[in-house]
Amino acid sequence: MADNPNYPVSTAAISWVDTSGNVHLRVYSCDGYTVTERSSDPGATWTTGTFSQPGAAVSATCWQDHAGVHIRVYCTNDDQTIEWCQDPGSQTWFQGQYTTQ
Repeated sequence: MADNPNYPVSTAAISWVDTSGNVHLRVYSCDGYTVTERSSDPGATWTTGTFSQPGAAVSATCWQDHAGVHIRVYCTNDDQTIEWCQDPGSQTWFQGQYTTQ
């Protein structure tokens, strides 16, 4: 890996269908130092999301229940992985309970 890459070195993508049948996409890209989010929602162009956390690698998942969509992003840096969460009704990202062993 280069000392200062300006290209994604890892990505994770999630999607869900809302109750109206619209598809929502989120792509989390890592440049080797920071994980950022790009979003695509119905009727809008791709935009940069609010998620930005340190990380050299990324993975993500989501699920939908009666309350709405739950998103989990896992940022790995050195020997630690941190879980970041966004749940229905939460206006900001918060650190989850997942820890590496």
